[in-house]
This record gives sequence, C-alpha cells and structure tokens, in this order.
Amino acid sequence: MAISPNGIGVREVARSLSYNPAVVQKSMQALVAQGFAQQDPITQHYHLGPAALQVGLAGLAKLELFRVAHPFMQALADNSGETALLGIRHGDIVMYIDKALSNAEIRLDVPVGATRPLNCTAIGKILLAELPDEEIDRLSQAGAFTQASLHSVTDAERIKREMIEVRERGMAADREEFTLGAMCLAAPIRNHEGRVVAAIAIAGPTQRVDSAKDQLATQVLACADNITTALGGMPQFPS
Repeated sequence: MAISPNGIGVREVARSLSYNPAVVQKSMQALVAQGFAQQDPITQHYHLGPAALQVGLAGLAKLELFRVAHPFMQALADNSGETALLGIRHGDIVMYIDKALSNAEIRLDVPVGATRPLNCTAIGKILLAELPDEEIDRLSQAGAFTQASLHSVTDAERIKREMIEVRERGMAADREEFTLGAMCLAAPIRNHEGRVVAAIAIAGPTQRVDSAKDQLATQVLACADNITTALGGMPQFPS
C-alpha cells in the first residue's frame, strides 16, 4: 500500500503473495478495523490508514532523536571520560538505543538494543518520574520492578518517594542498583511539547563516578539540555 499511490486491490495482493483471496480479504478488513488501512468505497482499493502513519511518524521521531543526540553524546563521553547512553521507555522496560564509548581503559559498555528494568537504572528512573503514582502501582503489580542487585529498590512506595526527589533535582542516579561496581547518572530529554521522550546517562565504575559526581552531573544535565534544545524543547536549566 505504501508504494501504490492509487491503492491496491485484494486480488493484486493475493497474486503477489500467492495467497487465497479470501484470506487476504479477511486480513485487509482486520487492518481497516485497526486503522492501519482504509478502503476506497468506489474503487474498493486499499490505502494506508492513520494508524500506519502514526507508526511511521514514531519511527521518524526516533531517527531524529538518534541523529540529533549522537554528537552531543560523543562530546559527553569524550569530556567526562565515561560511557554515554541514550535510552527510551519500551513498554515496561528501558531500551538503550545509542551509546558513545569513553576512551578510558576501564569502562562500561552496554549493547545497543539491550533492555533493563525501569526501577534500577538511572535512565529508567528519569522515565518513571514522568509517570503518575497509579502507573507506578500498575508496573509494580505487573512485576516490572526487578531485584537486579542487592541495592535494587522494588517497593512501589519507596520508588514513588524517590521519584519526587528525581523531579526536584531534574536528574537520577543508579549506584550499583543494576550492576555491582557500576554507577550511572541520568537526565531527561524533552521534545517541543515538553514531554520526556528519552534520557541521557553516563555510566562508569562506581568509585570513579562517585568521586566526581557533582562535575559529572553538571555535564549530563548540560548534554540533556543541549539535545532538548536541538529537538525544539525548553531546557531544564537555560543558560
């Protein structure tokens, strides 16, 4: 449908896929019901529906985020000496969609595409802080909060209290809550509507990050604000 400006008929789809037309007809009707396709009442041809457009726009938004964020991430990694990570909420978990490695001999490395719990990662906490208490309760009841290490917090009430602090500070920390020996600091990235669409973090050995946490926090916040501004949003701390 995407490459057929005049739409496409059931028989044409069935022929190209070597499927039974009756099966294709049912599938197309299901797509129409979900908003992924529309049928022209005159030609009976099918076109992409609004839901398909929404999916495409969401993909474009992520590509734009990646394009805009990466140069700032690399600068953050170079200046801080720690790995920079970009993460988004993917259902009830965090997904890392980009990274910039530091030049340090001992450094943290997380594969792009890796997922982590929301409750025990700095990026996850930034994303949790945007949610109402009812959604935090739902996540807790769904078993989304994982005891990944001895320091992980899984109790919903404790998480809610910590989220108040995250909102006040505009940043979050994970001190060995997912990986023993590792510490992360994260800040939110907002779009032009003021909505948090992602978070940027630095990750490194606990002793190194903890000893320079104030300086590193300033760098992470500045990086997040730079990306937010580039996306057309308002920074947390305008210069």
